[in-house]
Amino acid sequence: MGLYNNALFNQMPGLPWVGTRVFDTPTDLELLDIGLNAHEPAWLLGSDFDLNILDFPISSVMTEWGYSNHENLPPHPEAYETSNTLDQIDEAYREGLRYKLQPCPSNTALPSADFLNLCIKLYFVRFNPVFPIVHAPSFRPSSENAILLLSVCSVGALFMGSATAAAQGRKIFQTLNKANLSSWDTYIRRDAREWRSLVQASIIGQTFGMLSGQPDNVCMTESFHGTAIAWARQGGFFKIRAAPLPNCDEPEANKGDLWRRWVDAEESVRLVLALYVHDSEFATTFHHEPLLRHGTGKLPVCNPDELFFAPTASDWYNIVTRDRVANSKITHINAANILAVPPVIMTTRKAQMFAYASLAGLVASIQEKRASLLDDGAKQQFRNLLLSWHHEHYKHIQGPRKNHINLLIFWHAAFMALYSDFDIMERSIGRDGKHAAQEAREAIVDWAVSLEARRSILHALLVLRHLEMLPIGLEPAIHVPKAAFYSAMIVYSYIKCKPSPCVPSEDEVNLPELQVASSTNSLQPNGDKVTAAMFPPVEPSILCNAIDLLRRIGHWEISRKFACILQILLDDLTKA
Repeated sequence: MGLYNNALFNQMPGLPWVGTRVFDTPTDLELLDIGLNAHEPAWLLGSDFDLNILDFPISSVMTEWGYSNHENLPPHPEAYETSNTLDQIDEAYREGLRYKLQPCPSNTALPSADFLNLCIKLYFVRFNPVFPIVHAPSFRPSSENAILLLSVCSVGALFMGSATAAAQGRKIFQTLNKANLSSWDTYIRRDAREWRSLVQASIIGQTFGMLSGQPDNVCMTESFHGTAIAWARQGGFFKIRAAPLPNCDEPEANKGDLWRRWVDAEESVRLVLALYVHDSEFATTFHHEPLLRHGTGKLPVCNPDELFFAPTASDWYNIVTRDRVANSKITHINAANILAVPPVIMTTRKAQMFAYASLAGLVASIQEKRASLLDDGAKQQFRNLLLSWHHEHYKHIQGPRKNHINLLIFWHAAFMALYSDFDIMERSIGRDGKHAAQEAREAIVDWAVSLEARRSILHALLVLRHLEMLPIGLEPAIHVPKAAFYSAMIVYSYIKCKPSPCVPSEDEVNLPELQVASSTNSLQPNGDKVTAAMFPPVEPSILCNAIDLLRRIGHWEISRKFACILQILLDDLTKA
């Protein structure tokens, strides 16, 4: 079991109790510049839009799943309580069983069209850039994608910044989970688009639950993860290796059809990549082996983000034509000069989603190996793989317009996972009780005097430095809150066992992963070589910084809960 159980979130053994009411305060409403955002959808639900198009599929599903209204419910569950000494089933016991098979009724009335409009707009502006699995330019509401649209609205509601809107989003999320589980068989009998919408809605819902900060939601989504994978397999999405692009001139009339067929394939590829990312997140959160087999060769390849975010079929086709011409020229040059070094065209324009899934695969593989035996040979192999990933992808994840998914933070977090055992760290602060905490602290003491602890500290400090440099208007990716939390956990565990302040030495910062291009030079004004002077002393003030960052970044409630846990640890260090 991972960190997300009630014992640690609401009451940590051996540490002060944290009341749940501190988690109910709304976040501040952030200033949004959505009018000029390239990801904003070009359509809105008009005043003549019939909400029944969305209301009917959900309400009909819920009616079939349970009671359609309160009047048909049995009077009270206590009416069917019977003695535990029955020799056989009687009618009262049978009625009790029938009651237990019926879920609680749910009010499925939807918010207004204005509310849904704002949710949709905020989803595509704030969330879709960091988790691009829905093609915004071609997305339109219909009865076939009703569940997907409502899933979009549930996440979009979080970005309004009000407790009321967030509660509405949670209500939609909870209703959709029940609807998905009870209606998936009807989608199987329909076409691939509806099936894909179901899987997309499930993935978005999984993300909502994962970042909600509610222990029951997190555990439920982890349990539901295998079901989402199974649906994707049954829909044939794992068999789609790429979305092929047209390689010949097409009449103007055919561009729209070509675009729509490409979008269908591209969305299918990206939802599979999203499942790989989720698989890694769940494996590292709950400290178990991943369900999927990770490896770059197993991943489908999505197209560059410029193509995915192209607003029209003509724009998309113009980009395809431009790239085809450029590739043909380079191919001709290389054919004329056999000594020329062949350039890697796709490397300079790879999609962030592919880079994200491939890095998530390395993190999942580290977790899988740690569950068996992560020895020095395996660590060196993973270190080389992480350096290779950086060499392949760093050019197209740099700059403010290419940093939506915060992959350098994830890259440093991968090294943290390689050098530190987060499961032991969580146990050491009381996740599994006092006895388990005492045993784990002994392992933490041994870790704190190791070279790997010092390396973990360096990467933890870099995660926090990269996090400080994120633009305030950029929503952090789904891995960022946990990366910030584990960075602070590494610092806390190190200080707890080595209370005297210390500063990294020059020898310690001379690591291969700290000397590669763009690993740290974005943190240095002149891009000079990494030195020990750029790292602060390892002291409790770093936890203050991490707590402040977690309270300010994004709209995910999990960030606030992580901050509250770190506050307890900070009080433990300072004996406040």
